[in-house]
Amino acid sequence: MRRWLGLLLLIVLVGCTAPAQQSEQAPAPTLLPTPLPTASAQARREISFPAADGTLLAGELALPTGSPPYPLVVIIHHSGPVDRTAYAYMEPLLLARGYAVFRFDKRGTGASEGSYGCCESDDALAAYQAATSAPEINQDYIFIAAQSIGTYNVAEQFAAYRTIAPPHGVALLSNLLDQAMIVAIEAPIHVIVADSEPELNLIGPEAVAAHQAALPYGASLYVAKGAEHTLFDITTGPIDWEDPGWAERYHRGAMASLLDWLDHQRIPLRAQSATDHP
Repeated sequence: MRRWLGLLLLIVLVGCTAPAQQSEQAPAPTLLPTPLPTASAQARREISFPAADGTLLAGELALPTGSPPYPLVVIIHHSGPVDRTAYAYMEPLLLARGYAVFRFDKRGTGASEGSYGCCESDDALAAYQAATSAPEINQDYIFIAAQSIGTYNVAEQFAAYRTIAPPHGVALLSNLLDQAMIVAIEAPIHVIVADSEPELNLIGPEAVAAHQAALPYGASLYVAKGAEHTLFDITTGPIDWEDPGWAERYHRGAMASLLDWLDHQRIPLRAQSATDHP
């Protein structure tokens, strides 16, 4: 089933600035419920790319308004045979903040060839390479938003991600990484997890603390109150994934936290843009 990010009000953020391991509070996200945003891409481009085994995969790059180069968010999927539409609710939120967005179809879904059931980690890496090769992208501001099993896939091959294009930051949505695994991600991270997680301390505060202690990049945490694993709001009851309205129940606090963290990471870029366009 498709999963996502949802609504609520409680922020637990643990920041770290390099090189000192100090805590800092990021700006509080806007927590009031809002309708799905209406921002649309000024341009879309279909991108076909080969997987490591030669299977032809497909994705889509959506570009925001304004002039290139654009900061980029590459979405690395959660588990299951899902295509790019799984994150259609997230795309307009990112576009509205000025980010280019790349979503792709897992093998055997959407426009991608092959059969679902293998190679997810390798396919995600191939998608990252395709997305970051686009000429409209600002190579200094590339971000990864990985969810659930996607967090594991990114950690497993993070050295390869850095070789392709070092990410400026990695958002770990519905994080699965413990203290030992999270330190593989040698970049600023922002962990977003639901308060309903049975191993909340392990994948939340303890994982963030381990990253802070081992690496100088910065790590922060947001705990989504009243959310299920994929960060949708369940305060009014469980999600019916067959109901077309499920996308309206993304956890507002979790998504606001993601957007605010992304913006915070690219403050130098925004300052430069203001200088270039007074």
